Amino acid sequence: MSEQANENQNGASAPRLASIDALRGFDMFFITGGSALISGLCAALGSPGAWIAKQMNHVQWAGFAHHDTIFPLFLFLAGVSWPFSLASQQSRGRPTWKIQTKLLLRVVALFLIGLSFGGFLKFNPNFRLMSVLGFIGISWGVAATLSLYVKKSWWLFAVAAACLAGYFSLLHFCVAPGAPAGADSYSQAWNFPAYLDRSVWPNHLYVRGKFDPESFFTIPGGVALAIFGVLAGRLLSNQEGPSPGRKSLILAAGALVAAAVACALDFGLGSPSIKKLWSPTFVLYAATYSLALLALFHWIVDVLGLKRWAIVFDPVGKNSLLAYLLSMVGVAATIQKFLFSGLCGWSGKWGAAVSGLTSYLVVWAILFFFRRKKFFLKV
Repeated sequence: MSEQANENQNGASAPRLASIDALRGFDMFFITGGSALISGLCAALGSPGAWIAKQMNHVQWAGFAHHDTIFPLFLFLAGVSWPFSLASQQSRGRPTWKIQTKLLLRVVALFLIGLSFGGFLKFNPNFRLMSVLGFIGISWGVAATLSLYVKKSWWLFAVAAACLAGYFSLLHFCVAPGAPAGADSYSQAWNFPAYLDRSVWPNHLYVRGKFDPESFFTIPGGVALAIFGVLAGRLLSNQEGPSPGRKSLILAAGALVAAAVACALDFGLGSPSIKKLWSPTFVLYAATYSLALLALFHWIVDVLGLKRWAIVFDPVGKNSLLAYLLSMVGVAATIQKFLFSGLCGWSGKWGAAVSGLTSYLVVWAILFFFRRKKFFLKV
């Protein structure tokens, strides 16, 4: 859901933040070939079990790997983009009710697209109800709606903190009914969100009858992360606030605070980082990563003005939803196989790395063409 707005909350023109598109493209790089490239390079160099190779896969349950950051960073950046979009709409005189209506339509569109990936259009009676896009749509939609009516950033931050505190209480102190004595409330079998899933719609889960990693009942974590993104977007879009360099420092400081709280929850209170539950600890680790990268990209691209290198990621970042769809429906994979299967086979032990690289290049080339034609898929 990349937005191209260039105005701040007061309706005054604001410089385009190329860092947001570059960072979004960097994020998408890993699901459009980047992870396969890195894993393939490690395998070709004789170290398939290297630390960096392990980072290209999700953890089984508790823990945190780089691959677990892709989805949260995308949601965070959707929040970052929203204040720019909101300012643009307000500067054109669009009333709040129209903004709210458009916002809700976006949520519905994302949910329906996600529903189609879950088998709904195949008339599968056991279609998956939730999805990555559905989770993003609902979480972002709640955060964006709150930002329409909660003008003070400290109050909005308090809402995010309340979401995490309430969700922490649910996960930490509530065990699924029927659990044996001493059962871990964070375990895959006995956590409360999974119990709610099994109770309400057991046949519409990612793992039928067990759990869903994008459960509707884990959305408080997603809402909190999206709000953190909105707050970062408010900071960056405020032309009367701190200088650009100071904004980068504030974002970096926010990352340090998020890391400290996450460590306190993880090592002090025994609340583990679990992506499939969007546990508060995981959300705060993801916020640490997202804020730190946003600070870095903002400082390099917007403050120092080093923008040319960002062409590696910018076309994909500007059309991130289309990049996701190209990957999900197999269009990019089909083109890559048609054009480069021979090269991949000829490359021998480097074949997996070449496959990952060319997969990204196919997506990049398609989206570079669309950028030249000024076509951007939005909902």
